[in-house]
Amino acid sequence: MARLTIKGQEYEGKCTFKFDRLADEKYGEADKNGKKSNGFMTLYMSLLQYSNEHLVAFWECALEHLKVKPSLSDIEEAIEERLENDDDPKQIFQEAFRAVDESGFFKLRAKTFWKNLELMKDSGKTDEEKAENLKMYNLMIESRIEIQG
Repeated sequence: MARLTIKGQEYEGKCTFKFDRLADEKYGEADKNGKKSNGFMTLYMSLLQYSNEHLVAFWECALEHLKVKPSLSDIEEAIEERLENDDDPKQIFQEAFRAVDESGFFKLRAKTFWKNLELMKDSGKTDEEKAENLKMYNLMIESRIEIQG
Protein backbone atom coordinates (compact mmCIF):
# COMPACT_ATOMS: atom_id res chain seq x y z
CA MET A 1 0.00 0.00 0.00
CA ALA A 2 1.39 3.39 -0.98
CA ARG A 3 1.47 5.83 1.92
CA LEU A 4 3.03 9.25 2.22
CA THR A 5 3.19 11.59 5.21
CA ILE A 6 2.62 15.19 4.14
CA LYS A 7 2.77 17.99 6.71
CA GLY A 8 2.29 15.46 9.53
CA GLN A 9 -0.74 13.74 7.97
CA GLU A 10 -0.52 10.27 6.44
CA TYR A 11 -2.18 9.79 3.07
CA GLU A 12 -2.94 6.61 1.17
CA GLY A 13 -2.53 6.72 -2.59
CA LYS A 14 -5.49 5.36 -4.54
CA CYS A 15 -5.77 4.28 -8.15
CA THR A 16 -9.19 5.49 -9.28
CA PHE A 17 -10.97 7.07 -12.23
CA LYS A 18 -9.75 10.42 -10.95
CA PHE A 19 -6.17 9.11 -10.95
CA ASP A 20 -6.59 7.90 -14.53
CA ARG A 21 -8.21 11.12 -15.74
CA LEU A 22 -5.52 13.36 -14.21
CA ALA A 23 -2.72 11.10 -15.47
CA ASP A 24 -4.08 11.36 -19.02
CA GLU A 25 -4.68 15.10 -18.74
CA LYS A 26 -1.26 16.02 -17.33
CA TYR A 27 1.06 13.22 -18.39
CA GLY A 28 -0.58 11.66 -21.45
CA GLU A 29 0.36 11.96 -25.09
CA ALA A 30 -1.87 13.99 -27.42
CA ASP A 31 -3.35 12.27 -30.47
CA LYS A 32 -3.92 14.01 -33.82
CA ASN A 33 -7.13 15.56 -32.45
CA GLY A 34 -5.38 16.88 -29.35
CA LYS A 35 -7.03 14.37 -26.97
CA LYS A 36 -4.56 13.17 -24.35
CA SER A 37 -4.38 9.56 -23.25
CA ASN A 38 -2.02 6.91 -21.93
CA GLY A 39 -0.86 8.93 -18.92
CA PHE A 40 -1.08 5.71 -16.92
CA MET A 41 1.56 4.10 -19.12
CA THR A 42 3.84 7.14 -18.88
CA LEU A 43 3.72 6.97 -15.08
CA TYR A 44 4.01 3.18 -14.97
CA MET A 45 7.09 3.06 -17.19
CA SER A 46 8.71 6.02 -15.43
CA LEU A 47 8.29 4.45 -12.00
CA LEU A 48 10.13 1.40 -13.38
CA GLN A 49 13.04 3.74 -14.11
CA TYR A 50 12.95 5.38 -10.66
CA SER A 51 12.02 8.80 -12.06
CA ASN A 52 11.70 11.28 -9.18
CA GLU A 53 9.60 13.58 -11.36
CA HIS A 54 7.12 10.79 -12.06
CA LEU A 55 7.05 9.69 -8.44
CA VAL A 56 5.69 13.17 -7.70
CA ALA A 57 3.27 12.74 -10.61
CA PHE A 58 2.12 9.39 -9.20
CA TRP A 59 1.34 10.99 -5.85
CA GLU A 60 -0.41 13.93 -7.45
CA CYS A 61 -2.68 11.49 -9.30
CA ALA A 62 -3.02 9.06 -6.36
CA LEU A 63 -4.32 11.87 -4.12
CA GLU A 64 -6.71 13.27 -6.72
CA HIS A 65 -9.62 11.49 -4.99
CA LEU A 66 -9.33 13.79 -1.96
CA LYS A 67 -11.64 16.77 -1.55
CA VAL A 68 -8.80 18.81 -0.06
CA LYS A 69 -5.55 17.91 -1.79
CA PRO A 70 -2.01 18.70 -0.69
CA SER A 71 -0.17 21.10 -2.98
CA LEU A 72 2.37 19.81 -5.46
CA SER A 73 5.15 21.52 -3.51
CA ASP A 74 3.96 19.81 -0.29
CA ILE A 75 4.02 16.45 -2.10
CA GLU A 76 7.54 17.16 -3.39
CA GLU A 77 8.71 18.16 0.09
CA ALA A 78 7.28 14.98 1.63
CA ILE A 79 8.94 12.80 -1.01
CA GLU A 80 12.28 14.59 -0.58
CA GLU A 81 12.09 14.07 3.17
CA ARG A 82 11.28 10.41 2.78
CA LEU A 83 14.01 9.82 0.19
CA GLU A 84 16.57 11.48 2.46
CA ASN A 85 15.48 9.65 5.62
CA ASP A 86 14.58 6.14 4.41
CA ASP A 87 17.22 3.46 4.78
CA ASP A 88 16.16 2.19 1.35
CA PRO A 89 15.02 4.96 -1.00
CA LYS A 90 13.76 2.30 -3.44
CA GLN A 91 10.92 1.52 -1.07
CA ILE A 92 8.85 4.60 -1.95
CA PHE A 93 9.12 3.70 -5.65
CA GLN A 94 8.24 0.07 -4.93
CA GLU A 95 5.13 1.14 -3.02
CA ALA A 96 4.00 3.41 -5.86
CA PHE A 97 4.67 0.79 -8.54
CA ARG A 98 2.87 -1.94 -6.59
CA ALA A 99 -0.09 0.36 -5.96
CA VAL A 100 -0.53 0.73 -9.72
CA ASP A 101 0.52 -2.80 -10.71
CA GLU A 102 -1.68 -4.56 -8.16
CA SER A 103 -4.66 -2.21 -8.05
CA GLY A 104 -7.95 -3.64 -9.20
CA PHE A 105 -8.37 -0.52 -11.29
CA PHE A 106 -5.18 -0.90 -13.37
CA LYS A 107 -4.43 -4.62 -12.91
CA LEU A 108 -5.74 -5.72 -16.31
CA ARG A 109 -3.99 -2.88 -18.14
CA ALA A 110 -0.70 -3.73 -16.45
CA LYS A 111 -1.15 -7.45 -17.12
CA THR A 112 -1.89 -6.74 -20.79
CA PHE A 113 1.22 -4.56 -21.04
CA TRP A 114 3.48 -7.36 -19.76
CA LYS A 115 1.75 -9.92 -21.97
CA ASN A 116 2.28 -7.72 -25.03
CA LEU A 117 5.89 -7.14 -24.01
CA GLU A 118 6.44 -10.91 -24.31
CA LEU A 119 5.86 -10.53 -28.05
CA MET A 120 8.72 -8.05 -28.24
CA LYS A 121 11.42 -10.54 -27.32
CA ASP A 122 11.06 -12.46 -30.59
CA SER A 123 10.15 -9.64 -32.96
CA GLY A 124 12.28 -7.82 -35.49
CA LYS A 125 12.98 -7.91 -39.21
CA THR A 126 16.74 -8.41 -38.95
CA ASP A 127 18.91 -10.35 -36.54
CA GLU A 128 20.24 -7.05 -35.23
CA GLU A 129 16.71 -5.74 -34.60
CA LYS A 130 15.73 -9.01 -32.91
CA ALA A 131 18.80 -8.82 -30.66
CA GLU A 132 18.01 -5.20 -29.75
CA ASN A 133 14.38 -6.06 -28.96
CA LEU A 134 15.45 -9.01 -26.82
CA LYS A 135 17.89 -6.76 -24.96
CA MET A 136 15.11 -4.21 -24.30
CA TYR A 137 12.72 -6.97 -23.22
CA ASN A 138 15.28 -8.36 -20.75
CA LEU A 139 15.96 -4.88 -19.37
CA MET A 140 12.23 -4.31 -18.75
CA ILE A 141 11.83 -7.68 -17.05
CA GLU A 142 14.88 -7.03 -14.83
CA SER A 143 13.52 -3.60 -13.91
CA ARG A 144 10.17 -5.08 -12.96
CA ILE A 145 11.76 -7.80 -10.81
CA GLU A 146 13.94 -5.21 -9.07
CA ILE A 147 11.12 -2.78 -8.31
CA GLN A 148 8.82 -5.53 -7.08
CA GLY A 149 11.41 -6.31 -4.43
